[in-house]
Amino acid sequence: MRISDFIARTVTQRRALVWCGVAALTIVCIAILITSLRLDSEIFNVLPGRFSSVQGLKIYDHDFEQTRELTFALVSDSKDVDKLEEFAPVFAERLRQQPWCARVLAGSPMTTAEGIRDLQSIAVPLLLNLEPGAFDDAMSILQPDKIRDRLHRLREQIEAGSPRPQFELSFDPLGLIGPALKPFAQSTVIEQEQPLTSPDRTMRIFLVVTNQTSISAFECQRLMRRVNEFRTTAAEGWDGSQPLQILVTGRSAFVSEISLSMRYDVVATILGSILLVSAIFFAGFRRWLPLAGMALCLLLSCLVALTAGQLLFGRLSMISVGFCAILVGLGVDFAILTLGRYYQARSDGELHQQAIATSVSKLGRAVFFGALTTAVGFLALVLSGAMSFAELGVLIAIGIFVAALFMCSIVFLFVRERSRDRRTADWLFDLVARYVRWIARRPLPMVTFSCAVLLLLTAIGFSPVPPIQFEANTRSLQPKNIRANQALESIMKKMPVRWEPVLAIIRGANSQELHDYWQKISGHWQEVQAAGKIKAFSTPAALCPSPIWMQQNRARLHETNFQEAHETLTQTLEAEGFSVEAFAPAFVLLDDLQRIADPSVPLPDWRKQLPESSSWWFLIDRYFGHDPLLTAGFVMTNEPVTTHEQSEQLQRDLSMAGVPLVLTGWAFVLADLQPWSRHQLLIISALMAIFDMSLLAILYRDLRAWLIQIITLAFGLGAMIATMKLLNIHLNLLNVLSFRLVLAIGVDYGIYVVLVWQRAHNIQHDVAGVIKPVLLAGLTAISGFGSLALARNPALTGLGIACAIGIFWSLVATIFFTLPAMSVAKPKQLSANSVKSED
Repeated sequence: MRISDFIARTVTQRRALVWCGVAALTIVCIAILITSLRLDSEIFNVLPGRFSSVQGLKIYDHDFEQTRELTFALVSDSKDVDKLEEFAPVFAERLRQQPWCARVLAGSPMTTAEGIRDLQSIAVPLLLNLEPGAFDDAMSILQPDKIRDRLHRLREQIEAGSPRPQFELSFDPLGLIGPALKPFAQSTVIEQEQPLTSPDRTMRIFLVVTNQTSISAFECQRLMRRVNEFRTTAAEGWDGSQPLQILVTGRSAFVSEISLSMRYDVVATILGSILLVSAIFFAGFRRWLPLAGMALCLLLSCLVALTAGQLLFGRLSMISVGFCAILVGLGVDFAILTLGRYYQARSDGELHQQAIATSVSKLGRAVFFGALTTAVGFLALVLSGAMSFAELGVLIAIGIFVAALFMCSIVFLFVRERSRDRRTADWLFDLVARYVRWIARRPLPMVTFSCAVLLLLTAIGFSPVPPIQFEANTRSLQPKNIRANQALESIMKKMPVRWEPVLAIIRGANSQELHDYWQKISGHWQEVQAAGKIKAFSTPAALCPSPIWMQQNRARLHETNFQEAHETLTQTLEAEGFSVEAFAPAFVLLDDLQRIADPSVPLPDWRKQLPESSSWWFLIDRYFGHDPLLTAGFVMTNEPVTTHEQSEQLQRDLSMAGVPLVLTGWAFVLADLQPWSRHQLLIISALMAIFDMSLLAILYRDLRAWLIQIITLAFGLGAMIATMKLLNIHLNLLNVLSFRLVLAIGVDYGIYVVLVWQRAHNIQHDVAGVIKPVLLAGLTAISGFGSLALARNPALTGLGIACAIGIFWSLVATIFFTLPAMSVAKPKQLSANSVKSED
């Protein structure tokens, strides 16, 4: 028994059994999803994970404290800058009182007494961590003559009216804290230059570290609900001429809104796709019940694919949620083809079961190969190396095959059994039939015209002039219409930000190894900076303790007479007229150094001595991950990094043999991935084209048909690129994946047309009967991809628009070039009935 006859008999004679199978499959899938479905809002998964720069970006985003940091911005009118200055301390205090707030940075720590006290508290460990030669120079300050000379000089400067000596006496009366902090100040110069007030004074920035336990989507949503509640009351007491704007951005804000937008993307794209596809289907067939059956089959296909994806990957990314809209647009093609052929068989007088068998028999092979080429095209996304797109490809590949199976079987459960199908006016079929008759009799005019137009577009597409623009910046990947992103853009416009620095991540096996790494890198970068290859850099070198140096320096403390230094300081303060009690921190420093000189006392750790509430942690957390052995440095380049050549040059200049350095940063990553993107565009698309060519050769076994199909693919791809050029649609790192998908999907339409033309006996009946479904299938595929334009995620939007353009031109090339070209290559005679009806 033929498979088509088996399917027809099962669907018509064992309907209850089929329905039980559908119900069982649905229950199993829903149960699996309820118990195990997890969604991943990680935006970095849209990038290929095998690149070290991408891995470094993920490490910095996940393992550094800045992931729990929110940035608040107060924006006022230019007339209210003085009032904004007065209101800023009030707002900062309200922030500190929030239960979700751990720390607040409202200004430079050096301008507050707490900030100065915190620096003094870590002076001893930083002093011990100095290079032994620098440590000896610093400790020489404790000689009695130098203590007396320093205090006398400062006293004279104060009497001369200079304000600086007063600060120096209160901060560092002995002169030891300055040498201890000098490496720290030099290493953090870039971070300390970042202002918290805009040049026009209309914006004030406040940095907040939250106490959220994780960065998960639900935790971020919970936090941002509390933050937004605070924003509604935070401006109370503001009496400016214009309302005070309170902006907030940060990773938690992005994760919260992206995870919420995922639900919008799922609903908007699926509903948009279903509405468009349903409208096209109903316009083509004017039947509601098959439309409901098609929708059920598509929904079931999505459910099966989603369940399979969850079992395979364990967690589905935000990009993969767009597979439902794509699957709706592609899976309906099979329903249109099989149902179209079924109704044609019914019009020819066949009974219900026989018409089903005829539909599956005539188009089953074409549906299988169409599903195969489409599935391979999406499976090729696995080669991108990006987890999100790999998941998307696998989900759609599974869904396409399941949809093809359901559209050749289950969908017929929704077709009413009647002895004959009533003939109704079908303007679309009549129009297609006239076109087919005209093409069969006079194909040359259409071949000439379509070839000329498509050849011109192809020439424009593959010509270097005008060039297609490649967008390699962070904005091409940033979510749209998200408040956190809008706040970030507002802050970037107001604040004098130059450009993003390059990050350098180093992990050490132990403290000494990490210290040695940064000492080597700092020395190397100083040479690079002196050569003019970079503008500036900052590292955590001063905060990376060296147990060897600290032990050596502690041993040298025995050479210092602390008792003599203590007495000299007391006598000199009294002689110069200073209050001895006011210089208590200096005596505490001497006592700490004397105590540390004892080998039995543990070496001091600056992390334990710096208070958790200290504002200096905002600076330090930039450099240290949750693991103290995981660190990051920053390099300010002479110009923004926008090309792969720049990233390669920086890799050569900044790297050093023997130091495991990972360079990263958004701008650096996008520049580093440009060759990968071109590889995706050229090599992988070429492999997809080779697969198509090989499959078509096996399928057609006819050189002329094969050549026509290859030319059609080239025309469709060339016209797609030309349209993107003319409409100024830029390529980016992600929508280059659309070319292989267009090759995979666009070839299907040619397969349907060529196979039917090769076997057709009645041109008007057979070819027109497939051209109408092909036309409807193309429009539904365009609708499915086009509905992704409703998504807020730019990756989905860009991919959907590019694919919709490519499929449109593939459909045009198939109908207006492939069909007439086949008529020229393999002429077919019209039947007598066709000629008579035309006459």
